[in-house]
Amino acid sequence: MTHHFSFLYRWVHPVWRVLLLTTLVSLAGCGLGRNGVAPQQLDLGASAMVSPVAAVQHPPIAVPSATAASLLTETFVIWRVGDAGQPQAYTTYQWVAPPARLVTQRLVDRLSLQGAVLQQNTVGDLPQVRLNLQRFEQTFSADGSASQGQLILQAILIKGAKVIDQKLVDIKVPARTQDALGGAQALREATDQAAEQVAQWLTVQLKR
Repeated sequence: MTHHFSFLYRWVHPVWRVLLLTTLVSLAGCGLGRNGVAPQQLDLGASAMVSPVAAVQHPPIAVPSATAASLLTETFVIWRVGDAGQPQAYTTYQWVAPPARLVTQRLVDRLSLQGAVLQQNTVGDLPQVRLNLQRFEQTFSADGSASQGQLILQAILIKGAKVIDQKLVDIKVPARTQDALGGAQALREATDQAAEQVAQWLTVQLKR
């Protein structure tokens, strides 16, 4: 089946490739729905991060759960064709938790390598990192021959009522395969890179 599809796909006009891709995703979801099979769950897996050698330790900080667009507060696995394409959701796959929660936890794991990280600012005077997840999706090229996992995350450092600094992280990682599993792997790598960038940014900011 996969061989026949790949042979046919190469001979289809680029515009029709996109329509074919969309149709196949929809049909696959409908078929599974009739059989009552639950969507396959995806997660970020074990962290690829390695504890930094002689890392600078930071004071205790608070990292509340990230805010996000409504689609990213659900367990949808999102894909689209081109940056301006309408977001779609795979019907046969879902994340084990909303992307906003998954990304927050990965960032907390990374920052914990350098000091205590609390989810709530219980004492009221801790530096606080507020996160906003703006994109977490697989974006296909117009002809469907390539895709990438894209993560856009805004981090804002606050002390008391004062905004100290903010950082916008925009990472794109090419997918090895043009399907949900390839997109998920690309997003795992993008999440680890984003966590590292935010950690390095905070190392500088918290020394001031």
